[in-house]
Amino acid sequence: MHIEAILLLTLSGLVLVALLILRGRRGPRPTIRPLPAFQDLRDETGRTAERGGTIHIALGSGGLNGEDAVSSLAGLQMVEALAGDAISCSVQPIITVGDPTLLPLAQDVLRRAYERRGLTERYNSDQVRFVAPSPVAYAAGAANVVAAEDVTTNVMAGAFGAEVSLIADAGARRTLPQLAAVAAPCAIGALYPTTDHLAVGEELYAAGAYTTGERHYLVSLVAQDVLRVVLVLAILGAAVLALVGG
Repeated sequence: MHIEAILLLTLSGLVLVALLILRGRRGPRPTIRPLPAFQDLRDETGRTAERGGTIHIALGSGGLNGEDAVSSLAGLQMVEALAGDAISCSVQPIITVGDPTLLPLAQDVLRRAYERRGLTERYNSDQVRFVAPSPVAYAAGAANVVAAEDVTTNVMAGAFGAEVSLIADAGARRTLPQLAAVAAPCAIGALYPTTDHLAVGEELYAAGAYTTGERHYLVSLVAQDVLRVVLVLAILGAAVLALVGG
């Protein structure tokens, strides 16, 4: 009986999430709480154009065939938003990746950003660079991009470990505006002293909603929050039922 009640609650939550998603496609745009790490990011792209430089987006060493796939996809959502804004401001972004499976996807996201603005002829696949397959070698190579090229804004979003401090330190030495969105605790600890805006943990997975403002990302984020509440209630219900039954 206890199991049936928990399953019923969980299924009800899933139905509620499905209805929320369907309604969100047609109804008013969902509102989400402000997240300081992302609030000034898109404005920073405009300031990058004013300074006459470019924006570097580091996507980390994660790929699409392992446990870091979700973090890597969240980083690609950042590219989708920032690349479009950068291109509109005549800024050519530089994107570095540390896994070959991420390279064609990042190139495709950047190419489509140019296509949407009718600037296909300006797209250059070399703007997306596969640096190295190991985390430390990748971070060292990405740090060299920040240090040696005309980068005026440094963004790190994706799957990183403690090695991300090499990239952040290169930006700090040049006093660049920096934003990072990471999930691993070791990366959070490495970035905290050197990064202006830091999104941590599950905030990384909300990057698409905050940076693009697209309805489907916003609805998905709200649906995740609802499902999280349903799961918490199911766990608490199971604990109470177990206590009463015992």
